[in-house]
Amino acid sequence: MKTRGALIALVLMALLTACLPVANLQVAEPVDGRQIVVGLTGVTVFSSDGPGAGAMPYLAYAWGNGSTEFSVSTQMGLRAGVKQKVADGFSVAGGLTLPWAIFTDGSTGLPFTADAALLADVAPGVTVAGRGMYAYMADLGNVWLGGASLLYRQGPWMFEGGFLVGQSGSPLLSLSAAYGF
Repeated sequence: MKTRGALIALVLMALLTACLPVANLQVAEPVDGRQIVVGLTGVTVFSSDGPGAGAMPYLAYAWGNGSTEFSVSTQMGLRAGVKQKVADGFSVAGGLTLPWAIFTDGSTGLPFTADAALLADVAPGVTVAGRGMYAYMADLGNVWLGGASLLYRQGPWMFEGGFLVGQSGSPLLSLSAAYGF
């Protein structure tokens, strides 16, 4: 029975992460110029049947002028985003994610996730992000999620821990490591 529970948790994680931007991997200050970020995210999802775990690659490209940043990223889905500086060390961000499956699958209804975040630099090299998401998936319906992440940046390296919780109350925990250049 434990194996079945872990399998269900893994399938749920795969369905959710196919469209959810799990890793944030952003500092509060918008990019001035261009940046590429390559990383890996480990994910654990907890359900009543038991935990499941997996790993996903992360790739992002961002460009901006130090006040406004535009980005395209992928982590099993394709996300387009924008970040706007509100004050020194504080920004708001938002994006739209479409899963890669829609480009090969003929299913009805366009699955997507819209997300919004507040990012604040709370110490040198440390950024806290609060996030909210609305996801629509044809098989699962409408899902609201909330979460937070803590990012530590040392030079080009970024390390992030975060969580997302949906209406079901089952948390999704993530740990990410990335390199920006």
